[in-house]
Amino acid sequence: MREIITILGVPIDNITKEESGTITEELIKSSNKSCKMIFAPNVEFIMMANSDKEFFDILKKSSLSTPDSIGVMIGAKLQHKKFKERIPGQTYFRQIISLSNEKGYSIYLLGGKEGIAKETKTNLEKIFPNVNIIGTHHGYFDENEEKEVIEEINKLQPNVLFVALRSTISRKMDSKT
Repeated sequence: MREIITILGVPIDNITKEESGTITEELIKSSNKSCKMIFAPNVEFIMMANSDKEFFDILKKSSLSTPDSIGVMIGAKLQHKKFKERIPGQTYFRQIISLSNEKGYSIYLLGGKEGIAKETKTNLEKIFPNVNIIGTHHGYFDENEEKEVIEEINKLQPNVLFVALRSTISRKMDSKT
């Protein structure tokens, strides 16, 4: 059973970094290539969700949400609650890359300026020699290109899709793949 702390209606899991890795691995193993959405909400996400119902609904459907920022930690404290620990998105990213390197899970990197995802792939492959990054794409595409990007991701069926796009777009993109 998930232990959740809600910040302005956005559910965030009260877990440790170690638990986030275990839960993520369980989600990968049980996914059968179906999409499981995992977010690292910060204050910007939460504020955006409160002014964008579609984004809010997407966040509420997450399979896992890790407490990313100090602002989220303070939000819990203001409710007289406490997260077990803060799990910054970058820390979580490295943890899942390491897990994928060890277990052979496939990864797709989406986002950033032209060339950044490919450069990230190259750098990760130097650090994690067994990492299986099966695709990359920059994050600057229009609605017409969006369909092609989604088709590519769905065709490749990565175990893990990391999305780093402009905030609202990336969350809506996650829900389409």
